[in-house]
Amino acid sequence: MTTHDLGELLHPSRRPQASHPTLLPWLARWADPADLPSLARAAAALADTVDPGWPPIADAVAEILAERADASAQLAALVEALPPLAGHLSPEAAASLNPSDDRPEILVYRAMAARQPLNAAAGHSPPGVPAGDPWEQLRTLARFAPADVPPLANVPLLAALLTGRAEQHGTLGDSETVYLLPYLDPRAGPLRERVELALDLVEEALDSETEWYAAALAVRAVPYLDTRQRDRLRDIADGAAGPWQGHLRALAATARLPWPSVRAELAAAHPGLAELDRAAEATEPASLTLLCRQAIAGIGARHDAVRGWRASPGDWWPDSRPVQPAAGREPSADRGTSPGPQAGPTQLITLSSAGAPAGRPRYVNTHIVYPNDPFAPVDRYQPLLADTWYALRVDIGEWATDSLINHPQAVPEELLPQTLEGHWLEVAAAGDDIEVDQAAAALFLPHQGKAWACSCLSGVQPHRCHPYDRTPYILLPLRSPSTPGRGRLRVTVHYQGHLLQAFQLTIVTGTGPVAAPSAPLLDGWVDYTATEALTDLDAQAPRTLSVLTDAADDGTCRIYWKAGPESGLKVVAAEAQLGRAMGLFRQRLQSAHIVQAKGGEANAYDDDNSKKRPQYLSDLARLAVLGRTLRNSLRTMVGQELPVADDQPSTIQIARVRNSTYVFPWPVLYDLHLNDPPFGVEDSDWYRPCPVIYDWQQDVIGGGYPHACPYGAGHQVDTLCPYGFWGFRHAIEVPPSAQPGIPMRRQIPYRDAARMVVGQTLDKQLELGAISAHLTRIERDLQVQVADPQTSSLGFGAALAAPELQFVYLFCHGLRESQRDPCIGPVVEIGVHDEISTHQIATWDETLWTPRQEHWRSAAPLVVINGCQTAEISPAALVSFVDAFTHASSAGVIGTEVMLHQKVAAEAAERFFGHFGGPDGLDAGEAIRRMRLDLLGKGNVMGLAYTPYCSAELRLLRIPPGSEPGGARREAYAG
Repeated sequence: MTTHDLGELLHPSRRPQASHPTLLPWLARWADPADLPSLARAAAALADTVDPGWPPIADAVAEILAERADASAQLAALVEALPPLAGHLSPEAAASLNPSDDRPEILVYRAMAARQPLNAAAGHSPPGVPAGDPWEQLRTLARFAPADVPPLANVPLLAALLTGRAEQHGTLGDSETVYLLPYLDPRAGPLRERVELALDLVEEALDSETEWYAAALAVRAVPYLDTRQRDRLRDIADGAAGPWQGHLRALAATARLPWPSVRAELAAAHPGLAELDRAAEATEPASLTLLCRQAIAGIGARHDAVRGWRASPGDWWPDSRPVQPAAGREPSADRGTSPGPQAGPTQLITLSSAGAPAGRPRYVNTHIVYPNDPFAPVDRYQPLLADTWYALRVDIGEWATDSLINHPQAVPEELLPQTLEGHWLEVAAAGDDIEVDQAAAALFLPHQGKAWACSCLSGVQPHRCHPYDRTPYILLPLRSPSTPGRGRLRVTVHYQGHLLQAFQLTIVTGTGPVAAPSAPLLDGWVDYTATEALTDLDAQAPRTLSVLTDAADDGTCRIYWKAGPESGLKVVAAEAQLGRAMGLFRQRLQSAHIVQAKGGEANAYDDDNSKKRPQYLSDLARLAVLGRTLRNSLRTMVGQELPVADDQPSTIQIARVRNSTYVFPWPVLYDLHLNDPPFGVEDSDWYRPCPVIYDWQQDVIGGGYPHACPYGAGHQVDTLCPYGFWGFRHAIEVPPSAQPGIPMRRQIPYRDAARMVVGQTLDKQLELGAISAHLTRIERDLQVQVADPQTSSLGFGAALAAPELQFVYLFCHGLRESQRDPCIGPVVEIGVHDEISTHQIATWDETLWTPRQEHWRSAAPLVVINGCQTAEISPAALVSFVDAFTHASSAGVIGTEVMLHQKVAAEAAERFFGHFGGPDGLDAGEAIRRMRLDLLGKGNVMGLAYTPYCSAELRLLRIPPGSEPGGARREAYAG
């Protein structure tokens, strides 16, 4: 037989209904000694479940390894990986283990290897359950256990067996009872019921098309079958497929004593092992080693065997009190199910999976695999075939060196929130030309260890699934483009509507193999990270809508849209109307604010920043028409997945990839239905104003700033209402992508008083006395300490060196590019034409603000860039300042999208600071919304010009006197 033939035998397609793990005992016999530790870890991972399908495999592996490694140098490492191995060793070998390396479970199995007969205890019975540590109790029992009690791989069932609990019918799950059947005294207990129960489970296993498991159960039962039961097993065997039918019928004719070992039992349960033995004997040793190594690696990857034995926590000790079965209970009434594809929950002893030790980082790994073999990644140095189905495999665990994601960002385990079990995450994917045939998939991330997919309802805890039914990855089917070329695949990970991370994958499609490419053709990287710790997001409210924007290679924008759980990721190519959206928005805001007068441009608002109602309705109508048009354009692309108008607060998250300059006027999107007015009719004359416009002070300001219009039930087509705009109803956040080591802030802590650094323009065209009065009001109402305003870039940079700061306020001009040197890019001006560029901020961060690793870590400021008369600053320029301050660890940036008159800019800032730092302690998203509503009460729409590039839930937090010095730091990172 050739090596190829043996490889074919090892492939699951040649072994119907007998998955890879059933080969572990065979591999333990034939694998190279250097691969035995990996094999031991795979067996230990399988023993992490009490399902009777898998523990016998670990027991058989332990028996074989004891023979192969009893005197080898690997012994300690093998016992560390698979502690039950210690119970199969000779007393001398077990005693030779280094005591300093012993863990409690290893001590138990050493005690079983060196145990003494019961009569050595002067005729006394086993001590039962002595007081003390559970591990010590079990070790004491193990010393006095009968010699024929095997060192079972599963600790809870071993405890049940040694305490006598297994003899109490009704106290074990049915599948547990069958698992322990060969080890129980056939003279004690209802043996006939146990055997009937085993046959019931055999029948269920065949119904779920798990033939190997049915055979394993039958092997456990055949030594105890009577004539009638053998006839029943033959009848059950008729439901098996292929070679398993004859194998089960042969087992029905077997009458022998219990199998001499678990290894022999498993060999009898698997008809293909004899053929594999013949193939192995005829295969070259080097080729056999390679084939076994590949099989072991595949089993370990599927069953999370990278960490070895996962010890039970201290709450595993079983309740040893007798439990009486309910009256009239049928033998199979509480029958556990076989571990088939449709398996449900079973009545099992719970074994909690402790997972990886704390501090071990976890990463998002992605692979493109073949649909029929999720463990065979496509060669990343070769193109995908055109118009071909593949699958995107995503897992979260230890970093896989062959993952498509380069330089991934780890999820720090020590910062995970304290939930019951862990977190439900959603993974979604979308591409321009790559078809993704599934909306999204859920992964559960436990507090420790590898994430898994299961049949439990997403978002619901605790889990009801059996560990056997969990898969350590999700698969999203995808089809490559029909024509060769380079494409992009966007992958996102969400938590309760929050975008956690976004990845971009480059996919190259071709017609065949490429000779020796110099770089991977399938590649990926992280380009958005919301936070470095899930802790921050866990305490936040779910997001109604999550949107990610970035720029494609051709310069066009892509908007990736996800609304709610189980919603897929939609991709929108932002062209034409959407591409010009920000320009139209700025233009209409500007025309509402600045008008042409004899002396040039003039403020359209009155001295108190108000506007007469006819002019206000005209501004509102023109913005509503734009917002209706933009919303309908998006709706045609993403369907109905838009926020609904209700009376509940909601937050919309608008994320953008790092260094992306694309912006979109989300606050102006308008939900109410509007017809186009007839030609020659003004918008404000055609649309009917909502009554709330006339009673704004009473219904909105006095009514507590409701999130829905009080007259919403009466809204009809062509109703003009401020609550139709997203920016007046929802909290909209534009969080920047976090840099490694820089968390997204949700709190700005302070102790005695918050501190603010001000950078002020000295432009003589402005009313400098009004600016001073404006700053005085902020200091009074916000109760902050404001040093003398900085009017030079040098003084401003030095003031920002404070290690803890709550606010940075720039009342300034803004320019698209420096007047000193155009290559410098966008700048803001303070003092008299003293420029501050984004590059200057980076220089300060790296040289002036020291020590850098501590600067703004405990208390980071909210930066407010209030651009008065910043006619030349663009959205792209504002975004560049957002990135610069984010990299310097600020808590966020709030900036203006258009030119603002001095008076309007001053009132907007004062109202925002009043809500944000006032007695109610509102968060940034709500403070921005209320500021907009305050100005709207005056007929002023300019509140829409402010965009918060921060978490909507960012808030000011006062640390009470007497708190621990580290309290501020903990609060700043709390979640």
